[in-house]
Amino acid sequence: MRKILIALLLVILTMSILWIFAGRQISEFVDRFKTAEFKLEPVHSISYEETPDGNLLKIDHEGLQLSPLNPHVGSTKENRLALAQEGKVFPFGPLKSADDNLAADADNGDSASLSWRHSYLSWPNYRNGMVDLNRDGYIELTWNKADGAKLKMVWLVPDIHAPPSLIRVEISNASQ
Repeated sequence: MRKILIALLLVILTMSILWIFAGRQISEFVDRFKTAEFKLEPVHSISYEETPDGNLLKIDHEGLQLSPLNPHVGSTKENRLALAQEGKVFPFGPLKSADDNLAADADNGDSASLSWRHSYLSWPNYRNGMVDLNRDGYIELTWNKADGAKLKMVWLVPDIHAPPSLIRVEISNASQ
């Protein structure tokens, strides 16, 4: 019985030390597979703006920077607003005239949503002599076209005071 208790104590101690020094990395690994959604909104329109701080994608009224991945946003031959990354193109919808910005509404039959998510796991963070438990936040755009093309964009929000940064762009079944 004593050996079992000592072994259990060593396991708990080892896991605690691992969590203190590698909690964030473990949490980010788990986040690749599953995060908790706490807000979901349908998307009706999208626009693109060039700003002095970087390129901005406005999804309804939410403005999100495209850095550091910086996918190309422009128009197609069919006069549609589109996003291109790694040789794949995802068309959003027909361009509408709006100042100097590129803008489009979602096509009929499209399913588009913007969700706010966060990590299931939190980790200890030492700041200003105090210990806080932190969790990464994520903003995720999911856009499914009626023809089967899909777009998924994910922004990381590492801290409530930090701006979101684009960490993933996935385009599938898109025109080349």
